[in-house]
Amino acid sequence: MCNNKRYSVVKNTLLVIAFLLSFKGFAHGDLSIKIQEKTKEILKTPKDFKLYYQRGLLYQQHIEYAKALKDYNSSKVLGNTNRVLQYRMAEVNYLAMDYELALIKVKLYLESGEGDVKGKKLEAQILFNLEQYKKALKSYRFVINKMIDLRPEDIIEYCNIILAENNKNFKGALEAIEIGLNQLGPKTLSLQLKKLEYLEDSNQTQKVLKQYNYFILEYYRNEFWYFKKAKYLVKINKPEEAKIALKLTAIAIEQLDEKFKNMNSRRKIQKEIKKLYNEINNSEL
Repeated sequence: MCNNKRYSVVKNTLLVIAFLLSFKGFAHGDLSIKIQEKTKEILKTPKDFKLYYQRGLLYQQHIEYAKALKDYNSSKVLGNTNRVLQYRMAEVNYLAMDYELALIKVKLYLESGEGDVKGKKLEAQILFNLEQYKKALKSYRFVINKMIDLRPEDIIEYCNIILAENNKNFKGALEAIEIGLNQLGPKTLSLQLKKLEYLEDSNQTQKVLKQYNYFILEYYRNEFWYFKKAKYLVKINKPEEAKIALKLTAIAIEQLDEKFKNMNSRRKIQKEIKKLYNEINNSEL
């Protein structure tokens, strides 16, 4: 439960960052100026619901959620019936961590468009934060099946919900990773890393080693992956295989271009190789 709450805080922080980056042309100073300009327009035309909506969006980008909600409500009172207003109200309540109200708003939004992927994704995120994991999983499954521009972070978020609903369901999480790799391509690094993590967490030893071999073959700077594999082999009590992996790490380092050989990372890994060798030899005494 604690890990889910920690993820929730991180997720909300990332969502705020992503929201702001989606309007990357606006620095906070620029937003302040635009808010002032929009306020002047409102003073001239105080009954225009479009202006309140526009200023509300600016406030939302400026992370002034109470002011954003006030403007969205004013826009609604003045006659704004556009369903996107309901989405923005749900979104800003979600960002403000008022999940109960956010859920009410997103359901109102979805009433007029059940096939709305954006709305279903927000609904899933809200349900996740309310710890209604089964419902969140159902909503996000819809997103995964319907989304056209699927991104690695969508798959990872889906996996987080799968494991929140059942922290032993690595089978489901790994199946989701494969969906992502099939759609986004096998070289999607973040998904391959998650695959390795889930295989390790579920103690699928042979598949873990196969995944390490994937990274070794795929990446030019493979000394790192040889060493990671060696550490894993020590962890699963395979010291002789670990020694072989350490030797291959040293060989890979020697085969690096000269420009890489003088890097601090090279010297650091050489020290770690020696240390791990000593640990293996001492454990065998």
